[in-house]
Amino acid sequence: MRLCDSFAGHGVPVTIVYPYAYMSVNISSRDIPKSYGLEHSVNTRVLFTPLREKSSKYTFLFWMMIGFSFSTLRLFVSSLFSQKQTVLFSRDPKLLVPALWFKRIFGKLFRAKIIFMAAEVKDTALYRKVVEESDAVFAGVSTTRDAIRKIANVPEEKFILSLAPVPVYKNDISKSEARKIISYDSDQPLIVYTGKLGLDVLEVKYIFDAALLLPDYQFLFTGGRPKVVDEVKKYCERKGIRNVIFTGFFDDSTFVRNYQLAADVLVSYYTSNDHMIEFNYPQKVNEYLSTRNPVVTPDFPATRDVLNERNVIFVEPDNPVSLAAGLRKAVEDKAKAKTIAEQAWKDVQNLSFESRTRELLLFIQSLKN
Repeated sequence: MRLCDSFAGHGVPVTIVYPYAYMSVNISSRDIPKSYGLEHSVNTRVLFTPLREKSSKYTFLFWMMIGFSFSTLRLFVSSLFSQKQTVLFSRDPKLLVPALWFKRIFGKLFRAKIIFMAAEVKDTALYRKVVEESDAVFAGVSTTRDAIRKIANVPEEKFILSLAPVPVYKNDISKSEARKIISYDSDQPLIVYTGKLGLDVLEVKYIFDAALLLPDYQFLFTGGRPKVVDEVKKYCERKGIRNVIFTGFFDDSTFVRNYQLAADVLVSYYTSNDHMIEFNYPQKVNEYLSTRNPVVTPDFPATRDVLNERNVIFVEPDNPVSLAAGLRKAVEDKAKAKTIAEQAWKDVQNLSFESRTRELLLFIQSLKN
């Protein structure tokens, strides 16, 4: 969504196409700008389907393919009467199949560049076909690019890396101001995690274990619907973890920034058990780096395009004792914490949506028809 907003900020007309599915909690199209903190105008096109929250994955696949096939046909017809170049993005290879069919059949009459957004790698016939036939691959990190090239015939010049870009935070406030906004007035060090909350998230359980080892620190978690927060609170009570704060879910996602700015330390501790660590680079890590607060995280290959010993504190994965030691170091070694936080801020300046989108647009213009 933020990539779309950045494209619009560069004067590019953007349309987000998605299949409608009834959910217990739906965001209406009119609420999208506020929910995602969009600054520019983007269009949304809803493909109406009979899908519901509990529809089977095969039902989802069927209606999505029907919807996106007709949407691609509409795009093809409009392209016959327009001189404008259209660029199609999707992170789901199945949804690009209709466009690849049209391009194979009609050639240059189908005026569209097709770009696959590769967040992970799957060694399947469909995946290989899509990455080979797409005009370009927008890969998350270099490990994703390298893994794709091992299974598919894709030249390196067809790749561009996203590297988890973040917004340009023009109105960041000081730590003290942020703490007033979130009503945190304790003298205890504040450790902040902003991400998915739930007992099915192993990362969260490891952080809880670290909180148990650091009773003099306060651990704050954003997010979570009321039912999830209640379950997590009961879990902490059973474990005897009392130094935790839960904010619940924010309809305005931009408000989470105040908690990141208010932190003494920010933690990202995803694991190999619930993430593909070979390819996963959480966007929140770069958000953390942009706060001028120290970050504690495991050392995984996919993050090495940006992270190093000079801009974060690395800790062992799947080890709450190591995590607690890293958090303690970030709090107690103030000189090191300040040094790595400043370096992190410098390193992330070229990873904004604005700068990455500008580079992506130049890359698209360089692609051969």
